Formats: sequence, structure tokens, C-alpha cells
Amino acid sequence: MTDFDVVICGAGPAGCTAALALGSSGLRIALIDKESFPREKVCGDALPAYVPKVLATIDPSIEAAFKNLPGKNPVSLCRYIAPDRTAFDISFGEKGLVCRRNVFDSFLLNLASGFDNITVFKGSPVKEIIRHDYGFEVAGAGSFRLTSKLLIGCDGSNGISKKLSVTAAGDPSEGSVAVRAYFRGIKDNPQGTLEFHFLKELLPGYFWIFPLPGNEFNAGIGMPSHLVISRKINLRDTMMKIIETDRAIGPRFSGATMTGNIRGAYLPLFTGKRKISGERFMLCGDAASLVNPATGAGIGQAMQSGRYAGWHALECFRRNDFSERFMNMYDKTIYEKLWKENKKYLFILRHILRHEKRLNLTLDMAAHSPAVSRFISKILILSLALISLPASI
Repeated sequence: MTDFDVVICGAGPAGCTAALALGSSGLRIALIDKESFPREKVCGDALPAYVPKVLATIDPSIEAAFKNLPGKNPVSLCRYIAPDRTAFDISFGEKGLVCRRNVFDSFLLNLASGFDNITVFKGSPVKEIIRHDYGFEVAGAGSFRLTSKLLIGCDGSNGISKKLSVTAAGDPSEGSVAVRAYFRGIKDNPQGTLEFHFLKELLPGYFWIFPLPGNEFNAGIGMPSHLVISRKINLRDTMMKIIETDRAIGPRFSGATMTGNIRGAYLPLFTGKRKISGERFMLCGDAASLVNPATGAGIGQAMQSGRYAGWHALECFRRNDFSERFMNMYDKTIYEKLWKENKKYLFILRHILRHEKRLNLTLDMAAHSPAVSRFISKILILSLALISLPASI
């Protein structure tokens, strides 16, 4: 049995960001992940422009290290293609990035591993979390046992920590399912552009093509899980059919080479406010169901929630207050910072993306009317600006 002040289950972007926020605290931190790193993670690999700002609010030196990380491809344009193939481009002043998750996640974990007060346990799946008056006992395979006064759950939608809250999981039918693969040599790619192809058979989902360095690409599709189940859709077969037969996408993949296999994952969408904390615990990222409901993006929200969880943990120890009432301040912070923005994406999902004619009309108007184009661009750019502003607890 090894005693810690804080145990963080999951060493992805949420868990590592929480650990980094606690790196100079002097508290004894355990950071646990079931996988050995570097490891693959099913994801679009797109990082929002505000990721460096999140790191900077923890420590400017972390932001500087991230800027020097190789393997990133800058993107400054989003191209949305309607079902009728009308295209609408939005450019951003601040560039986002596309970076393989095995590179980005390893970078964050290596930073967290550099702190003397953080002990990293890789390849250590958590089998059981046991409540005690003092906190939690975290049990793994064999004799693996850790105790902590506080637990931060960042182990994803299928992680064990999510079971600490009866409402955090939400309704599985409100989630999405996505598959992706890596390709080399896709043709006719607009430089520095994230492509979203809203094909009729995928709505309200889409087919994406995101550019990586070295003429490599992350391509995939995502759809609501309830539609995949009810229509008995095989996403891998659907993805290959689009690549082979779609009149616009198919020719671009002719001659392209898939590197690796098509892999899939479930995405817990941010469709409502849920209880994501309790006495002596907080949930972050996918464990808190914070994935953008319209785009499927989750890395930025995961890192923001991990940062707020780390900061709130410091307050818990400073006040020696781990009560459910005080932990609820974490929930309030998350929903104050993220929910207002998320509601806009819920509106887009429910009232535009689910309706082919409305989506065609919206993107057609944006493509042919400078006034509408500016209006939509301002909404999206303002949305990104709001969630990129540094905030204090």
C-alpha cells in the first residue's frame, strides 16, 4: 500500500494537465494509466488554438516547450462541405494544430514525469476503487494498491472512475461513435485546412480529412451512436465505401496508402449538465462527458477540465475541505466556463446538422453572401475566443 495525497486515474490530456497543475504544489501525486506510452488513441488529432494558452496559465515554460515540440502541423482554415457539395471556408487568426495523439500525449506525460512529487504508473489498469473515510483505495492487478485523500478521474468514457457519479455517464445513446485511419498521399489538399464533409448518409455526422506533417493525413467518420445501432451501420465498411465510391472524395484517395488499421472509439458528448464531482473526487474530460456535441472535439475541453480540477484540488488541501458541497465548486467552474459555449454547438447539432435542407441552405448562404459569411464567422471565432481566455479559479 502506497499513500498519496492525490491519485489521478488516466494519463491522457486531462490527467496530465491536472498533474501539471499540481506539479509545483508539493503534494504527493500518483498518475496512473492502463496503457504503456507512447500509445495510440483514436482521435482526429486536431488541437484547438487555445491549447498553448491553457498550458501557459499553468506555467509559461510548458507553453514554450509545447511550441518547440516537433510533429505538429499548423492549420488556419476550416472548410465545411454541405451535402449538396457547397463549400464554405472559415479562416482563423490564431492557428490550430494537428498532431498525432501518441506524440502529444507522450509529450504531456514526459513533462508530468519530470516533477519530483509526481509518480507515474504506466501499464497499470485500475480494477477497483474503494471508498474510505480518509479518501480512496485504488486497486490494480496483483498487489497494486494506492491510497489517496482525493481522486481525479480522467480515465475516459469506459473508465472505472466514472462510476463514482451516478449521473456523469449520461445516456449512451447521446454519444457518438467514430473511426479513423492514417493515410499517406491524399490528393488535392488545401494547405493548412481542416475538412468537414457533411455527407447525406452520415448526418448529423461527417467525414473528416485533417492534414499531418509529411503528406500524411488523419481521415475518418463520426456518427451518433443511436443511429449506428438502429441502422446497423458498420462504420469501417461505410468509411471504405466513401473512400472508394464517393464522386468527390474517392478520386482524392486514389493512389493513397493507408498506414495501419481503421480504429474506432465511443465519444461521450456534452449534451447536458451532470454531476461530475462528489466527496473527495472530480471527473474530467471524457469521464465527465465533455466532448463537443457538434464537432466531436474533446482534447481542449479535457485539458481545461484537468487544469480546473488541479487548481481546485489545491484549494481542497489549503482549506482541508473535501466535502461534496465544496467539491461542487468544481462543477460550477466547469459549467460557467464551458456550458454557455457548448449550448451553441448543441443548437447547431439539433437544428442544422440533423436537417439536410437546412444545412445546405446555411452553407450556401454563407458561401454566396458576404454578410452571412461574416456573421457565421464572427460567431465561431468569438466562441473560440471566449473559451481561450485565461481564467482563475
